[in-house]
Amino acid sequence: MKNDKESISSSTTSSEDELDQEKMYISSNSDTEQEYEKIPRSNKAWIQKEQTKLPIKFPDGKIKQREFVNVEVGKDDDVEEDSSMDIDQEEETSISDKEQSELANNDKELQASDHASDTNITNEEYINKKKVQLAEIAQLIIEDPEKNIGQLKVLREIATDENLMVKKLALLTQLVVYKDIIPGYRIRNLSDKEKSAKVSKEVNKIRNFEQSLLANYQSYLQSLENELKDVAKEKCTAEEALQCMCNLLTSITHFNFRLNLMKTIVTRMSTRKFTKMSAMCCDAIIEVFKNDESGEASLDAVKLITKMIKSRKYLVHEEVLNTFLHLRLKDELNTKTSYEDEVKNTKGKKRKFEKQVPKKHLSRKMKKLDKERKEVERDMKEAEAVVDKEEKEKTHTETLKLIFIAYFRILKHANKSPLLLSVLEGLAKFAHLINVDFFNDLLELLKEIMIDDTKFEESDLEERNGNAINFNHQINTRRSLLCIITAFQLLSGQGEALSIDLKDFYTQMYTVLLPLALNPYIERNEYCEKLKDDEGKISNATHVATEQELLIKGFDFMFFKRRQIPIDRSAAFLKRLSIACMNWPSKTVLICLNKMEKMIQNQSRLDALLASDDKAANGIYRPELNDPELCNPFATSLWELDLLQKHYDPKVRTAAVHLATRESNKVI
Repeated sequence: MKNDKESISSSTTSSEDELDQEKMYISSNSDTEQEYEKIPRSNKAWIQKEQTKLPIKFPDGKIKQREFVNVEVGKDDDVEEDSSMDIDQEEETSISDKEQSELANNDKELQASDHASDTNITNEEYINKKKVQLAEIAQLIIEDPEKNIGQLKVLREIATDENLMVKKLALLTQLVVYKDIIPGYRIRNLSDKEKSAKVSKEVNKIRNFEQSLLANYQSYLQSLENELKDVAKEKCTAEEALQCMCNLLTSITHFNFRLNLMKTIVTRMSTRKFTKMSAMCCDAIIEVFKNDESGEASLDAVKLITKMIKSRKYLVHEEVLNTFLHLRLKDELNTKTSYEDEVKNTKGKKRKFEKQVPKKHLSRKMKKLDKERKEVERDMKEAEAVVDKEEKEKTHTETLKLIFIAYFRILKHANKSPLLLSVLEGLAKFAHLINVDFFNDLLELLKEIMIDDTKFEESDLEERNGNAINFNHQINTRRSLLCIITAFQLLSGQGEALSIDLKDFYTQMYTVLLPLALNPYIERNEYCEKLKDDEGKISNATHVATEQELLIKGFDFMFFKRRQIPIDRSAAFLKRLSIACMNWPSKTVLICLNKMEKMIQNQSRLDALLASDDKAANGIYRPELNDPELCNPFATSLWELDLLQKHYDPKVRTAAVHLATRESNKVI
């Protein structure tokens, strides 16, 4: 039985193997599909289908790329493929609706998306990220400005960031980029004829670059002006914007929109309270005055400043007028006479040469070539930006005319304002350039201002510390010194031929010496120090002469640049100057002792004041009189030198001993 069962099982297994082999044979040799082949295959790439969406362009030029959307393909894929046109149409209508909604508030969405992407980083990391971005963009523009000129727009977009630090960095980055890529010439607007004319590819490329640069630069200046309007806000970039404008004016003065920059800067100078921003504007104008070789930029600035002062009815800070002291008029206009002499000499030489050597006969062709050569030379001079001397003098003369008109208006209408000191200092500097016809009227006006003891109003001086009496007294003293220097400056040059008596100015100088002796701050400008304390930063570039400098300058004009001075007048000044030296600082005392010794050398009769035994005149000395010719100075001696020989400063002691022993050494 067992053997039968085993035989049956073996036969069944063998029959099954045979059936499998038959199936494999049939499947390999048949076109019929098997069951496993009917099962659908699946792949992730087949299940998901990517649908791209068009980017969105906003009205301000910003482009935002829309995200990819993955759509799963279901069992009804064939049905969806059949109706794909309908689906695409529905998607297009839905996209257009979304685009319209996004275009309405594009800026908010972009800023929200930027902040959403940067929510995981700190403020410092965000600023560093923007720094790197600004540096990369700036480097691209500087490397090839013509190719990457469009990146300037990206810098302006970064400057609209909500982060205050990023906005400041973007403004300063644009400043550096424009200073680097702006050419050294002024870009002029093309005429219609030039635009329609055919030009080469290179010329067209340069023109496109220049016009694009000009448009971007104009947009940058407009953004700076908009920032200046938000000064009242707590978080603003007005100071940085003004700094950029001042830097642009001083570094690229030759370029376009110079007048726009000057108008904005001069407007910020028109405040009576001198702030840090006002000082920044004054420094920029002073820098323009110092570096202006042609004089055109200075003329434009002076026109705007004088117009602004007149519109403000002279209610501006005196530092605005002090900027005129840095003009190059004094040096440039002095060369006029030498230039005329040079022209005359050359004309004479040419005439002599023409008499000796006859002119060469030139044919028509040679004359035509010579004419063309001269035209080319003239064009080359224009290309090299050579400043013509005659044009330069004409520009400086026009500038000087505007300044004197402003000065005379202030003297006439606002002679009691604090601007008077700046006007007098300006007149003292440019007095030698004034026409002789105005000398008599100007001297009479200076006498009235010098003798007038009217005190300035406390509101005009902006007093805050309650020391108005001493402060006002110092201004009156300074005003007298400036009037005296201006009068002598007028008559030191072309006014020497006029016989005008300046006795009133000598008397006022003699009167001022005693009040000056009571001023312990004669070596520094207390007025400017007070303005620094009261109003913050003052212009570092503006130099206002101290009272010591004015005093020494006045003495030089009176006794060392004029002849035939009465001996009594010189002796009276010598005596009062020695009295004042008892209270002045050692530096001023040394200068005065030197001047006294020089006066005695020029007028030997003054040695009588050094003798202590006998008097050179009868009567008594009247030190209280303010008339140097009536005080009888030879009735006394310079006994103050004995006290100065015991001064704490060894240099003063040495100088006093040297001056006191002068007469005894002369006798020996």
